Amino acid sequence: MTSPRPRTPIPVDRQTQEQIAGTAVLLLERFCQGQHRGQRVFEGKQFYTIVERGRDLNIEFRGDAHHLPETILTLRTQRENGQTLYEIDAWLTQADVQRFALIREELQQDLGDKQMALRRTNGATLN
Repeated sequence: MTSPRPRTPIPVDRQTQEQIAGTAVLLLERFCQGQHRGQRVFEGKQFYTIVERGRDLNIEFRGDAHHLPETILTLRTQRENGQTLYEIDAWLTQADVQRFALIREELQQDLGDKQMALRRTNGATLN
């Protein structure tokens, strides 16, 4: 049996890193409503744990039979002179990018279905 090894990150542009961080925030908003903001934790079913500590966000790969657990993205939020600045450090693999694209699609579909249901309800109420 081979021992777990470190994952091999790929270069990922800033926009993709921001989309992945945004997807993580959407997961926290959607599934961690009962938790205090700044202290939320989302445990995915298979691959990832998302941890919010104050204004910072970590996405952690849990590890699997072939790879060790590790932080794959860190988002730090700072305020300077009334402006919010975001610093992202990412160690993403191609599989991470693909998984988060699928998660984002599912979230958008889920949120879109709920909005359509609300519109139907509101439309029925208004008529």
